[in-house]
Amino acid sequence: MNAHRRLGITALAAALLAAPLAGIACTVDSAKPFTSGPLDAEGLFSEYVVDVNGVALQICTDSYTNDGAPAPCFYDVVEVGVPLSERLGRGGEAFMYLANSAFTSPGAAPITAVIVMGVETAFLGPIEKGFQTQFQRLRTRVNVDRVGQYKVETPWGSKTYTVTSLLRAGNGQNRMEISDPIDIAFQADSIVNGLVSPFLIADQAPLLRAEDRTRYVGDGATLTTVSGSPCGDNFVRITAVGLDGVTPIPINTANNADGDPINVYTSRLFTVMGKKAPLAEVPLAITGAYYSRAAGTNSVTVMAEGSTSATQASHATADVMGTSAALDKQGNRYYSTIPVGAFTLPQQVSVTAMDPGILSRPNTKTAHLTDLVSISKAEAVCTGAGANKQCSLSVIASSSDDGSGADGKPVLTLKPFEVALNYASAAAAFPASITLNGAALPASVTVVSSKGGVGTRRVTVINQ
Repeated sequence: MNAHRRLGITALAAALLAAPLAGIACTVDSAKPFTSGPLDAEGLFSEYVVDVNGVALQICTDSYTNDGAPAPCFYDVVEVGVPLSERLGRGGEAFMYLANSAFTSPGAAPITAVIVMGVETAFLGPIEKGFQTQFQRLRTRVNVDRVGQYKVETPWGSKTYTVTSLLRAGNGQNRMEISDPIDIAFQADSIVNGLVSPFLIADQAPLLRAEDRTRYVGDGATLTTVSGSPCGDNFVRITAVGLDGVTPIPINTANNADGDPINVYTSRLFTVMGKKAPLAEVPLAITGAYYSRAAGTNSVTVMAEGSTSATQASHATADVMGTSAALDKQGNRYYSTIPVGAFTLPQQVSVTAMDPGILSRPNTKTAHLTDLVSISKAEAVCTGAGANKQCSLSVIASSSDDGSGADGKPVLTLKPFEVALNYASAAAAFPASITLNGAALPASVTVVSSKGGVGTRRVTVINQ
């Protein structure tokens, strides 16, 4: 890779002294989803990505700031004579986001770690349309001095690796006892499962001019503390024990300044690169939209997820059947139940969110309205065993539609048996009882409404 980068970005392997530890460790998977924007004018890559904190990033290919200092971007230089490369102003690889944590611990059994975290765009072959890809990256590489179990914690989660033999001395990523490269591709204009998001933001960026510090999330070279971890764990930490899972491996020194035990080493220092995308849409996803009808009284319940940005609070509205209402917000979740007049299906609801505190575009999403199907009972009473086993399955479900609308009562169907549940009363309870006579008992049942709602519940088994 002929990458254009800041001076010093390759000098990350020096030993780092960790700051005092604070906070509770992330769970195994604490990353949050992010939003991938629409395709760019070339139809190649997303125009931007936006995390749940409202941080929007775009491909960073700036060459130099006005004072002549290298810009905080990491990308392959243009391949001269390749038309698409020249139009894009980059070569085969370019990042939207890149953070690195690299260190060597000072203990009697030292470790050397390189953790790479990023969102990358690339061409898997010639720089031509059809060879492009974009993906999240979390690459964990650790050289160790002794066999054992090594727990690696990042700002988004943790993973434990068992090392049963040591490699011969050598160079390169494949010579590291722990080598776990994870690259996950994602599509444009979609909600993407998180791997390295929310994105880390550098606390210090001294190599940027003051007027540029609002345009980037870091200067790409300065070792700095960060913010952005979904559970406040803005560090990389490694804990080492023997293969017995108990005996400490001394990867650190006693009485070290950061207060870690001798088998724990923590680094809070990262390099961070990313260019903010000022015209990105604010994050928004409708997570639920259903209606209720009870004795002619109608309402619509809307649930959505947006940004944790404080300035996006109270700036989301729902529009349904000519009625508009502001949504309440808690964290990055929106919720409201809106009274509406009489209606017939199909109908849809739209939600619009904006964030006046961030340079951004409003975002509008729509969803079809359905009823809400709730299963209050899914119980099987079984007798006998093997081929003689008999089970009686009882299911009770209900719909948020009591049938008082002009479009009539919902029909609830029990899957996978294709059995219609019996309408019981105005309370909208729909019971069914099925004798399986040796047929396989499902782990769960699903009830589908003719009004669009779907409910699922695990089956409770009572053996007699």
